[in-house]
Amino acid sequence: MAKRILITGATGFVGRRLVSRLVEEGWHLTLTVRTSGTAAAWRRDNLRIIETGPLEQSQNLDLALADVSSVVHLAGLAHRGDASETDFMRANAEATSQLADAAAANGVSAFIHLSSLAAVTENAASETVNDNTNHEPTTPYGSSKRLAEQHVLTLPARGIFAISLRPPLIVGAEAKGNWAALQRLAATGFPLPFGGVNNRRSMIGIDTLVEAIVHLCSKTWPIEKSGNYCIADPESLSLAEVVAELRKGMGLSPRLFSVPDVILRTAANRVLKRRAAGLLGSLEVDAHRFAKQFDFPLKPRLREDIRRSGQEYRQLRQAEKATPT
Repeated sequence: MAKRILITGATGFVGRRLVSRLVEEGWHLTLTVRTSGTAAAWRRDNLRIIETGPLEQSQNLDLALADVSSVVHLAGLAHRGDASETDFMRANAEATSQLADAAAANGVSAFIHLSSLAAVTENAASETVNDNTNHEPTTPYGSSKRLAEQHVLTLPARGIFAISLRPPLIVGAEAKGNWAALQRLAATGFPLPFGGVNNRRSMIGIDTLVEAIVHLCSKTWPIEKSGNYCIADPESLSLAEVVAELRKGMGLSPRLFSVPDVILRTAANRVLKRRAAGLLGSLEVDAHRFAKQFDFPLKPRLREDIRRSGQEYRQLRQAEKATPT
């Protein structure tokens, strides 16, 4: 019997790219979706779509897990400013707990969970974040992801290889949150006061992340390698460099100028609020342990990924304008 992978969150930003890649390669997939119509475009002979509703309330996970050897758990709640702590806990922690228990009951051999650096650090840090970083989460989202990771870590004792990946900001044209805001800002073409920002930010391109997940699905890993792993591009860039590369992909000139740091941060805190630290602060990530443990070549391709994101973003916006309303 061919190896079958269950993917949750298949219609999300990472899920869409992952499913497209695996479908092209002929993998046998089961997708859990809240409503079946959202994944109709992917219908293939080697693909099943199971409507589960919210995972934390689902009553048919056993059906979804039939013949499944690996689970890739991408579903969750992230970029919702109106979400409560209870919302985050249900969608992230409770859903992961229920799915992990169902996976163990149905003989799954591998469980891959997409977590977040928010589980162990703020959006800016003075020291390099690595797999030993263990700060208390400072947001409801981070707390829910931390608890979700703990549920995943119960699986190795039940004979399942289980891993939680902690990426920083994910770069891609269809991303949400901070990256979406930065793309919108870059696309205006307006002069921006980031020329003197010399922070360092680690990120990861959507394709690099997808390749890492596919790599994890492609082999059988020892249970001893289970755990929580940071994953990021080896190169970190300043905000000025990020905007310059993003605009290059959009076919625009950088148009950056410098202002005194205190003025920039005051203005950013007023305009960007929670996103200010995510743009102006530093957050460097050391992902060498993941690369070593899983023999995965993390190569510096962040600049290329940022330019591609800008190019695809421009194409998407042009297509939207060309579509009749």
